[in-house]
Amino acid sequence: MSDMLEVWKEYWVSYADAFAQPLQSNGLVSRFVTNANVTGSYAEAWIRSTARIMLGNKFRISTGAVIRPTDKIYDLGRVPQCDLIVWDPSELPGLFECGEFALVPVAAVRAVIEVKRTLSSKDQLLRQLQERREHIPTCPLLGVVVSHSAPLLDCDCTPNWLKGRGSKPGMTRLLDDKNKPDTDGVMAFIYFLAQVAGHTTPW
Repeated sequence: MSDMLEVWKEYWVSYADAFAQPLQSNGLVSRFVTNANVTGSYAEAWIRSTARIMLGNKFRISTGAVIRPTDKIYDLGRVPQCDLIVWDPSELPGLFECGEFALVPVAAVRAVIEVKRTLSSKDQLLRQLQERREHIPTCPLLGVVVSHSAPLLDCDCTPNWLKGRGSKPGMTRLLDDKNKPDTDGVMAFIYFLAQVAGHTTPW
């Protein structure tokens, strides 16, 4: 039995390594440019591309903002920018949709992902996610950090890890600070997208 568990563990480690391999090339980008805004843009584009591959037939993937009927009452200047919005245009169409940008009605939103290249403080991302939670109380939220020195997932990495969290947003990292894939972190990101797509059973 322990041999079989080792085989499974080795398989998922290899799977996460292969999945994150394009993201590891972000390290090569720094041979040409070290501006964190540029390298962070590549990482964000890769995460959007991955979400589009997994969800694109069912949902749209945009960057922009989630809009609500009450925004004008509370202050239009406080509507937050969202890195990645997963939404269903069959519920309500977006506004000013152009390329990857859209203003998305809250009723159409299915998930929001905030992306950070690195993280100086876990509390910093948690505050940002909590602000998103106040603005969008009903949809799944995930903070994805491309590279961080310590794991960020605060629960067991299972295919249904998102269930049972209530309103508490999740966080995960994809690579450690040595550019090595974090198997649990990568799988948590994949499982998050799978659950947003409606998959509820392990595969």
